[in-house]
Amino acid sequence: MNVWGCSVAERIVDMSDPKKSTEFLNHVRRLKGVYRFDIRKYRPRRTDRQNSFYWPCFVHPFGQFLREQGQPVTDDEAHEILKHKFLKREVVDESTGEVMTFTGSTTKLDTKEFNEYLDNVAAWLHDFFGVVMPDPTDYHEQDS
Repeated sequence: MNVWGCSVAERIVDMSDPKKSTEFLNHVRRLKGVYRFDIRKYRPRRTDRQNSFYWPCFVHPFGQFLREQGQPVTDDEAHEILKHKFLKREVVDESTGEVMTFTGSTTKLDTKEFNEYLDNVAAWLHDFFGVVMPDPTDYHEQDS
């Protein structure tokens, strides 16, 4: 256990705040053993506004298109198809060479990543199915 109460922690620290950055760096100095750090600039997770635009303007039209083609899919299943298409990742087990596939979650995307996801979904739906999405300026969040 560490000072944040768990063995794996995600911590957002304002490094421009001298007190908070000193506290964080002092904590790191006290650590013993081997650690992996993943430090990146903070961006907020995708917003409720982005999500509430995604479902009626992307997922529902795609689900409707699939249903019109005779596919008995729900909007949730249409969402899973989109995630699998654009958020699929592969991990290779170095010892066996086995390739394992998993699908990411839109809830884990930050605002910029979600904007990129929407752009990719919109282009694919248009190019392959003729489904037209709203203009990107209607849904893009500003980068932090």
